[in-house]
Amino acid sequence: MKLFLAKAFDILGAPFYFRTPPRFMLLNFPHRPLFSTLLAMLTRRSLSLSSSRFTWVWLAAAACCVACAVPPKHTLEIANRDIVYAEEEGAAQYAPELLEAAKDSLDASFRKIRAEQGQWFEPMRDYTPAFTAALAASHHAQAAATATLEARQARQAQLEARLKEVNTNLLQAFQSTRGIPKHRAYNRNLTRAELTLSAAQDRLRQGDLDVVDQKFQEVSTIVNTVREGTGTYIADYLRGKRDRWGKWAKETVEVSARQKGYALIVDKSSHTCYLYYDGRLKKRYDADLGANWMAEKSMSGDKVTPEGKYRIIGKRQRPDGHKALDLNYPNADDLRRINEDKRKGKIRKGANPGYAIQIHSGGGRGQDWTAGCVALANPDMDELFRTVGVNTPVTIVGAWDNKAVAGSRF
Repeated sequence: MKLFLAKAFDILGAPFYFRTPPRFMLLNFPHRPLFSTLLAMLTRRSLSLSSSRFTWVWLAAAACCVACAVPPKHTLEIANRDIVYAEEEGAAQYAPELLEAAKDSLDASFRKIRAEQGQWFEPMRDYTPAFTAALAASHHAQAAATATLEARQARQAQLEARLKEVNTNLLQAFQSTRGIPKHRAYNRNLTRAELTLSAAQDRLRQGDLDVVDQKFQEVSTIVNTVREGTGTYIADYLRGKRDRWGKWAKETVEVSARQKGYALIVDKSSHTCYLYYDGRLKKRYDADLGANWMAEKSMSGDKVTPEGKYRIIGKRQRPDGHKALDLNYPNADDLRRINEDKRKGKIRKGANPGYAIQIHSGGGRGQDWTAGCVALANPDMDELFRTVGVNTPVTIVGAWDNKAVAGSRF
């Protein structure tokens, strides 16, 4: 009889032998936790008794304990909480297969419970398969949450890198509008994009990644639209003019060499004023231009720095130290072109071509702000004012393809 009890203990009672069963045993048999210790006590007691008259009592009690099975309610609650947590973290987007596996396992657990509850003889019910399915549901849900966290971290790092790229593109777009007559309209759109990008940065810090992606797209759309517009304008501005500008610049350098004197070439695209002497480059100065420099000057108030071959016709110096070199704008070529544009209806007939174009001090601001003049920083203007005199050639070009002079924007 003792041998029989030992076998029965191995089969039925081993998981409950301990007075306080280890955690893994309780997990493996959650539907019998209330009777675990009791069964262990009964079984251990039966093995210590030599009288067979108590044996059948302990066997009957042990059988009742094993048969009293209940559904794994607590494990189901844990699995359900794990699934809800995974969904809240975004597993439906980042780990849909694991989340679906968790839900399927949870459904399977409930189906197995219903199947066992359909068993009319209650002592024969076994909820171990239901418990196993509930454990699987919890495992899949936790794996989905972990995968989601890792995916979100990777995506956040990707969006942070894209933020730098979008910000760089935005700054370049702002730069591309510099000097274009429509730059204010373009800049209004770019300012709106700048505000959108700032909002995207805030959302990125909050972890709202889907909204960040959407705002990046909005900014990119605005930037691309501005780039397309400025690119078209620049292409139209340059069309058919490069050769003419190059010819003017070359002739100006040749005059300097032939006369062994000074000459100035202003390259609007690089915002640079080049000083030549005897056909050789002596100095270069940074220059601020008219706010709408990327155009041909046609009337007073258009804030365009003119293009053409001019000369210094006067030198001015105020008591406050302001210095200026007067240019002979408009020259004969300017008047001929402006009158032709009036005849074609490009500008109104009564438009004044403008006057008082100078190279003057007050520059060095790093932006285009003048009404059409060329502005140098005060120390540069002081030096230039001492160096050049009346009748010094001054040529202003939109862009210069001189290989010896780098820095042209185009």
